[in-house]
Amino acid sequence: MSVTRLLLYIKEEGLLQETIEALRQPPNHIPFDQHDSDWPALLERIAKSKPEVLLLDLSAVPSELNIAMRQLRYYSPRLKVVALHSTADPQIILGAMRAGANEFLNSPLKETLQPAIERLLSSPDFESPSPVTRGKLIGFLSAKGGCGATTLACHVAYELQNLTRKNVLLADLDLTSGLVGFLMKTPSSYSILDAVKNLSRLDESLWKALIVEHKPNLAVIPAPASYSRWDHPDENQLRQVLQFMRTQHDWIVLDLGRSLNSIATAVLDEIDQLFLVSTLEVVALHGLKTIVHGLFEQGEKLQLVLNRTPKMMDISTQELEKILGRTLYAALPNDYMGLYQSYSSGNLLNSNSGLAQHFALLASKIAGLAPAKSKKKFALFG
Repeated sequence: MSVTRLLLYIKEEGLLQETIEALRQPPNHIPFDQHDSDWPALLERIAKSKPEVLLLDLSAVPSELNIAMRQLRYYSPRLKVVALHSTADPQIILGAMRAGANEFLNSPLKETLQPAIERLLSSPDFESPSPVTRGKLIGFLSAKGGCGATTLACHVAYELQNLTRKNVLLADLDLTSGLVGFLMKTPSSYSILDAVKNLSRLDESLWKALIVEHKPNLAVIPAPASYSRWDHPDENQLRQVLQFMRTQHDWIVLDLGRSLNSIATAVLDEIDQLFLVSTLEVVALHGLKTIVHGLFEQGEKLQLVLNRTPKMMDISTQELEKILGRTLYAALPNDYMGLYQSYSSGNLLNSNSGLAQHFALLASKIAGLAPAKSKKKFALFG
């Protein structure tokens, strides 16, 4: 038999030895790999290696089985799962099949394991449940503090929901000084850290308890009220939470704070588009150029947004693009007083304001939609 992509996740020692003996018995001797680490590492391995079949010890699953199966199928939609248990308890069998296991086997395995694997591997027309919906994930990162990434993230999330009528999530990953919850008036006792800490049991109902609704189809998960270096999330688990977000929302907008911090770096591979926000301040442009250089390999994923641009610039857009080595995605005007008044009254910008119209244009460009008609003509440049 040719080499197969078979992975074992079995913690019970007796069941593991029995499984290995059944796989190695002649004449077929099925090759396999064994995963010895924890559940989050298993999910990461499955996402990367895409095995065809997983032999899963039900006693090793750290959460409810239906949650675990959704996680497995998220990372590998066509994965075939053989649930293993030492007993033939009817409730365990029923639970495994309802959760989506392709096969259930119990001890003894000598006569049943190889035929079950052969059946699964010889089924080219096998179709797993429909692939999980994947929302689009974008992030805003300031070249330095005060460039406006939070303002852009809040307004773009709001406008994306208005334009697309889809389910949008605004998530604050500026863990040390995030202001999304304050600006969106969505106080909460929970943050992204709670999702990370409860990853093993994270499902739709728990997720709904963690997020706060700003308006219908626009939810917010704010930064933690307090944060220390001891609270720093495990980066693999943080990425898994972002992947879970994609299954719950059509659009996810992240506020990543300032500079190329550890959180921004950790989630970069999960982001579809990263918008670097800068002003024309020399220090900000220096920070922008440094980040652009560091993320050169990201290609079209990386987009530059110039914020608070004056009506008369000392440098042309073309000259600036030449210095940075990249084209500008958008240039937004300065309306400091308008933002100050809106935030002081506890609101986002009025949709009729000039800057709000620019935010709407930016959101429409991100979504690939024609901008809504307005009485005044606006452009993302000039």
